[in-house]
Amino acid sequence: MAFKFTAVALVALSHQVQGHLSFMRLAVNGEWQEPLRYFRNKTAPFEEPHTPYANYGTRYWLEPVYASDLKESVRCGRDNMAHAANTEVLMVKAGDTMEVAHSRIEPHAWEDDQFNNCPEGRGTCDTRREDRLMTIGHPGPILVHLSKVPEGQNIHEYDGSGEWTKIMTLGLDMQPNNTEPVHWLAYNYEQKPDRFIFKIPAQTPEGDYLLRTDLIWPGFDWPEVSSSGLAQLYPSCAQIHVVSDVTGSLPEGGISIPEDFSHTSLGMSTTLEMYRNHVLDPDFVYPGGPLWDGETLVQDKPVV
Repeated sequence: MAFKFTAVALVALSHQVQGHLSFMRLAVNGEWQEPLRYFRNKTAPFEEPHTPYANYGTRYWLEPVYASDLKESVRCGRDNMAHAANTEVLMVKAGDTMEVAHSRIEPHAWEDDQFNNCPEGRGTCDTRREDRLMTIGHPGPILVHLSKVPEGQNIHEYDGSGEWTKIMTLGLDMQPNNTEPVHWLAYNYEQKPDRFIFKIPAQTPEGDYLLRTDLIWPGFDWPEVSSSGLAQLYPSCAQIHVVSDVTGSLPEGGISIPEDFSHTSLGMSTTLEMYRNHVLDPDFVYPGGPLWDGETLVQDKPVV
């Protein structure tokens, strides 16, 4: 692989911020695809509408989106529809095992050794670290959703305005002897993250889908000072076709994006103590709606 980025989609000024990331590489049954292949790219820099607590309007490639940003941005990344027509479609089978990798490095700084011989066969490496691990800089769950392209629409023109069904959550466990007992498995105190491996459920109907991966850093409520921190989202969408013996649609009861990622949606904000990883809120539910286990939609809560 040799990386040369000249398109506006990959304009990346030296604007790297600690913790920010983008999901950008897929593996199918253990075989890694080329970085960015099958992913709808993002335009950077890109101007989002200004809203309170959303930092700023101009965003760069690695930077988060907020639920108050443009709908298109929250669904699949900033200006993704401008890149959909030129994005390939990955053929997978229902039941296949997939893995997603992320980068905390802007594309203009990518080099081949960030994608080859990575620790434990992972899809990306951080060559700035001695252990070469690509870590996660923010606490929160990683979610994977599917949205089936409606009948009569083309995947290259589908904007994700339909229903989204969650098929994976990489969440948290509790480590009571730690000073921060709420332990997010991907974040892992910015050490080696759990890998982001999941299956396309065997019961997934044949068809074209957007496969959306997102890290959500939940916001918090702090009524004592009449202030709130908004959740940060890091969505990326791949275009896939699922080959299956099953026909029809995904089960009803998924979510709409961005509507179900608002500050008041389940799992999108916590108490300040949980935000600081000190306690698990007793009523906490992972964001992104119920989880489809291949048979039914179930409430998606931490098992502790």
